[in-house]
Amino acid sequence: MSYKLAWALIIGLLPLVGGIIYLMFAERKVPKALRGRIKDSFDESKNILKENDEVAIDDPDVAYIYRYVKENGHYPYYRDTDIKYYAIGEDYFSDLLVEIEKAKHFIFIETFIVKDGYMLKTLVKALKERIAQGVKVYFMYDDGGCITCLPENFDQNMRSIGIHCHAFSPVSIRLSLLSKTNNRSHRKMVVIDNRVAFTGGYNIADEYINRIVRFGHWKDTGVRLEGEAVWSFTLMFIQFYNATVPNEERLDHIDFKYRYDTVSIDDLILPFSDSPTDEEDLARNVHTMLITHAKKYIYIHTPYLVLDYDMVNALCLAAKSGVEVIITVPHIPDKKTVFMLTRSHYPILLKAGVKVYEYTPGFIHSKLIIVDDKIASIGTYNMDYRSYYLNYECGVLISRHDEIMKMKEDYLNTLRSSEEMTIDKVRKTNVVIRLIQAILNVFAPLM
Repeated sequence: MSYKLAWALIIGLLPLVGGIIYLMFAERKVPKALRGRIKDSFDESKNILKENDEVAIDDPDVAYIYRYVKENGHYPYYRDTDIKYYAIGEDYFSDLLVEIEKAKHFIFIETFIVKDGYMLKTLVKALKERIAQGVKVYFMYDDGGCITCLPENFDQNMRSIGIHCHAFSPVSIRLSLLSKTNNRSHRKMVVIDNRVAFTGGYNIADEYINRIVRFGHWKDTGVRLEGEAVWSFTLMFIQFYNATVPNEERLDHIDFKYRYDTVSIDDLILPFSDSPTDEEDLARNVHTMLITHAKKYIYIHTPYLVLDYDMVNALCLAAKSGVEVIITVPHIPDKKTVFMLTRSHYPILLKAGVKVYEYTPGFIHSKLIIVDDKIASIGTYNMDYRSYYLNYECGVLISRHDEIMKMKEDYLNTLRSSEEMTIDKVRKTNVVIRLIQAILNVFAPLM
């Protein structure tokens, strides 16, 4: 409804120009050709996903959320998967290079942004060494996410060293195809030999590992999976890859199902992918369910807080019910208009008892939610309209795992470096800024 209202106002205020912009950019429905390719690719692989034995979930709230995601996200949940949490990009990248060096069969890499610099050069060097040892490397990036920053001749250079490199949904200047810019792959993952998988907020750019400073200190989080659950990420990549490449380059799932000794851990890991193709707002619903089922606390990292009425209401109701609700956002923004929108939500949230902190050293890019010491969600999806309704995203639900406590410890440490927002601080916002925020809120679904 908010999305439709914003476009109605644009068309009403600017009938001709607004109508043209609407035809080019407003369509939420995935273009037919792309939708068909992704659906066909998914249908080919969904029948080979391992269906778990009925694993008993003792906690009814966890069972409720897992059952919904399993039935509507089409990936099973797994036991016997170890997880390592990364509180900072430097540690993630260091471990990623170690695992790449161990690769024997294949490496899958999918990212939203690629920029030239130390991180890319170091990664490419490591990949070249593995290719020389017979490892197959497949690389996908989002053309829209890289449109202003992709190194020159990137595709050709990658292919010249033996990397199978492709852009997801290339952006066209043809007006009839501009609506494709709405549906981007915001996913980030690395899968190695069907043995380990990485996901989280990390793109391939130097700010993610603090080699350069763009918006102060860059805080991001992610996880490494090792064990049974990696198979879901292997399939996630293949599904998108096969929907992107020519028929002669498509991959056969069975060629990548290498088996390893499983780790024995009594956990519950549920990888999932959210897609505008299936018209199920999975990531948004996961966020809503985590918020509404919290009993003690819910801790949230998000770089963008662009919320509709229902999400604001869910957060406020949780706080009014006695749940400790804390949201941490950046203090130094990467997008000033989105930051103004984020701050526009402070008054209603604070009045309801929600605590909001700004990470004063710089920018938080982490997408993390922790609930009651028993369940956590980490992945690529932000708390905004684009992640909820337009982008392809991925993530992991984690329950009954020791790493949740490490996530909580890191979250509380982050708060110590953050400034708590108060009603008095919000009241100091001048009238002009408040007016701009009110206008931006109307158009929030378009950002």
